[in-house]
Amino acid sequence: MSSLDSAAAILACFSAETPELAVSAVSKQLGMPKSTVSRLMRAMVEHAFLEQDPDTQRFRVGVQLFQLGQLYHTHANLLDMADAETVSLVQETGFTAYLGVMRGTDIVILRRRHGGYPVRMVLEPGIQVAAADTAFGKALLARLNDSELTALLPPVLVNERTDTRRPIGDFLKEIALVRKQGWARAQETFPGIMAVGAAVGSASNQPAVGFALSFPTNAVPKDEQKSIVDRVLACAQRIAAKSGDPFYAHRLAKSAKGNPMAPQIVTR
Repeated sequence: MSSLDSAAAILACFSAETPELAVSAVSKQLGMPKSTVSRLMRAMVEHAFLEQDPDTQRFRVGVQLFQLGQLYHTHANLLDMADAETVSLVQETGFTAYLGVMRGTDIVILRRRHGGYPVRMVLEPGIQVAAADTAFGKALLARLNDSELTALLPPVLVNERTDTRRPIGDFLKEIALVRKQGWARAQETFPGIMAVGAAVGSASNQPAVGFALSFPTNAVPKDEQKSIVDRVLACAQRIAAKSGDPFYAHRLAKSAKGNPMAPQIVTR
């Protein structure tokens, strides 16, 4: 069992009936050595996933999980809407879809849907990745203006996986293109893997949710990658039509002129 599996198993021991637990109780419930459980729970305290009562020495769920729970609740409605729409992307292509939100300068992956394609990259829900290095992270950043991005991001962006360095001026040029086309691409972060993503918000200023389709670069010839882009963009527009996302309003209005069956933007 990996450390992540063990930590998840420990968290699953807590409930409304047992909000506080001692190491011995968790050890007995999981059938794990007491020393192992103690070490893991101390590490979880360091990362605020657990808290320890100084008097009783019992553990309870920490503030980090509360914050993540609040983040999830805030985005739940829009996230559910995006999740439902990405099902078709996965079914049609066989590739993997990821959904998530911004957290500082990172994206947090909240949901993942696997396709049937045998080769895939796996990022677990809860993982954080620099937004500037990912497809839907770029799409989320594109919803901010240049002044906001300059204040948020460092003067030079460094990809920790490839050690690639980009002046923010160059990055802003890419983001300008993302705003114009309504989608973003990433293929430099994970070798051999490409992703096409978009981000959607709502008329009520609900924080935006990003989603991306991830696939091996060699699985889709370059001249066929436009079909992936078209699918992702169409998915974003369908979500935007339901949520009233002003970011896509002009695109929906434009497509509706030439197609009476095109989705109509909904304002609330």
